[in-house]
Order: sequence, then C-alpha cells, then structure tokens
Amino acid sequence: MANTVKILVDDLQIGDYIKKIEASWLTNPFFKSEFEVKSNDEINKLKDHRIKYVHILPRKEKIKEDIEKETVDNIDVSKYYLELDKIDSAFELYDKTVKIMKNIMHDVRAGKLLNKEAVSSISQKLFEITKLNKNLLASVSKLKKYDEYTFEHSVNVGILASSLATHIGLPDHDIETLTLSGILHDTGKMLVPQEILNKPGKLTDEEFKIMKSHVTKGYEYLLNQGFEKDSLKIVIEHHERYDGSGYPYGLSDKNISLHGKIGAVVDIYDAITSDRVYHKGMQAAKALKLMFNWSDSHIDKKVLEFFITHIGIYPVGTIVMLNTNELAIVGKYGKSHINPVVVVFTNSRGKFVAPFLVNLSKKSVAQRKIVGPVNPETVDVPDTVRKIVEEMNTSIS
Repeated sequence: MANTVKILVDDLQIGDYIKKIEASWLTNPFFKSEFEVKSNDEINKLKDHRIKYVHILPRKEKIKEDIEKETVDNIDVSKYYLELDKIDSAFELYDKTVKIMKNIMHDVRAGKLLNKEAVSSISQKLFEITKLNKNLLASVSKLKKYDEYTFEHSVNVGILASSLATHIGLPDHDIETLTLSGILHDTGKMLVPQEILNKPGKLTDEEFKIMKSHVTKGYEYLLNQGFEKDSLKIVIEHHERYDGSGYPYGLSDKNISLHGKIGAVVDIYDAITSDRVYHKGMQAAKALKLMFNWSDSHIDKKVLEFFITHIGIYPVGTIVMLNTNELAIVGKYGKSHINPVVVVFTNSRGKFVAPFLVNLSKKSVAQRKIVGPVNPETVDVPDTVRKIVEEMNTSIS
C-alpha cells in the first residue's frame, strides 16, 4: 500500500483518493473504505457523521497509481467494481454481486486468470454487511429469483455460510474465510463441459465422474491462483458427507472441518430450494425436513440444527398463508423461531391491503398462525412489501 497522508475532513478536496476512514463500520457512512472523492456531497456526508480524519494518497502518488492501473493487462475493471456507497438497497447489492460473479466465472471458463482482487472485494463486502446484520443478505438471497443458477448459487452459498458462521459466533477471520470459500466453491464447474453442467436429464456414470471432478479441478485451479489451502475448505469439502459416502476423498465426520460441514449444509439447502435446469426448487420448510432426515448420514446434525434454529422453519422472505386466509410474507424472527413477525398484505378474500405487521408470537383474541408456505410464482408481491421486509432486516442485531 502506498504511503498515505492523514488530513482533516475539512481539508478534503474533490479528486483526493481516500485510502482509510478513521471510523468504525457503525459510523462510517460508506460501505467501501477506499474511493476517490467526486463530490462535495461525499465530503459533507463524512462531516455529518462527525468523522474528523481520513488518510489519502499524496496527490502525486495518486497520479502515479492511476497511470499504473491503466497498464495492468488492459483488464476491464469496471465490470467488477462495486460502488457500494451508491447502492440504494440490499437487493441492488445482491444483483450487482451476482453479475460480477458471472463475469469472474466467465473469465475462468475462457482460460483467463481469476481476478483475485475482485473476488476478495466481493467477499469483504459480504462479510462486512453480514457483521452489521446477520440475516439481511441471507433474506435477500431467497427473495430474489435468477435464471442463471450457477452464479446465483455461488453468491448464496457465500452469504449463507457467512450468516451461519456469524450466528454461531465464529471469529471474524473464520467468517471472512467462509465467505470467500463459499463464493468460490463451484469455480471448478467452469472447467467442466457445459453440455454436462447443464444437462437436463440424468447423467451417465462417465458424465457424473466428470461432474464430480469439478471439486478437485476448482481447488487446484484456485491453489495455482495463489489462494491458501486453509481458505478453501468449503471448495474441497462441500461434497464430503458425514458417513464417508461423499467425494472427492470420502472423508467422514471427524476428518471434515467445521468449515466443510457448514459448506455442506448451506450448499445442499440452497441447491434443493433453487430452481434449476432439471428440477423445481422445494419450499424451504420441506427442504429442511428432508435435510433433517439426512442428518448424521450426509450432514452434521448439530450444524443443521443451528442452521434451522437461526433461519426459522419458514425463512425470511417466505410467502405464507395464515389461518385467517390472509397472505403474508415472513419479515423477521425474534426470540421465537417458530412464530415470526409477518407482513400481511391481503385480506381473507385475497384482495391487496395496505401492508401491516403481525407478531405471531404474541397472543391475541384473533390468534393468527401460519398454515403453510405459498408458491411465490402464484403471488405478485408488491415491491412495497419486499421493501418493508428489507428495512426490517437492516437494523443491527
């Protein structure tokens, strides 16, 4: 990192390149900590949050760095860059992250070098936001729908691994590592022929053997790109199984790392609840019940129980039918992981109403209960309702 100069925010000028803001994430108004000052609004935002000092590149040093950036392999950095201070919502952040992962993976498929800086930047942003709120991005990942499963799935596994690790209380270093390993866990699929990867029917034994090779191919590729072995536990272990029936090494319980066990749970959960070329995604409640039947054979029971406890039987974002015939969307879980706070948006006759909150854990005369999940494709949930769910999950918990 180039030498920096510590200055008062009052002395900042448009064109200065900030390398560090002297503030915690709770008081920092920007998601990113390094950026070029492009407007007085950005300077005023720092002042409004009572930030006194920033570290900037010396003006000559900044010019030198700009020149160096323009000559690095002619990489189109714009397709990887996340200007997080300009992102209005978690939905937009998720959209942009999936698109960036698509670009990164397409480069791998084309035989280009993996953009480590872009991957590390994405991983760091997801980690930082998960630290601020354990559930926000995990909720958004299930509220969104995409046609391109591989790229969406990579982002979801990173988000869910980060969220679960945060709930468990793992150290920041482990959470960062799990996030990185999660978003990279299927890199090897870019090295598998597309006709096998996207085949709608059952794979032949030979095709399945080739498909399984994506684990070691991705692992070896990432090692060659300079990643450390300890940062790739999900990559190499997400298909290992508790009873030793998995691949590539047939590891069993005691030989699978905690990172690998977390990776297996979130990978399976997202895979079976997502729409894919060859099957329709399950409702979350049904998927969790199925996974519980697999515990201590395919997946670690304690990790799964922790996952179920902290995402709830009906995860945030699930559309549900209430016993009053009203439709609602699960907004947030409090102390009760059985009865969440829901946002009701239709009346008993199915007509849209102004959305209102109901805490199902509180007893009332007209006690509302969840009857079951509703297929999201059959209901056009108003954007205002989704926005309410997002805002409910943006407070620090």
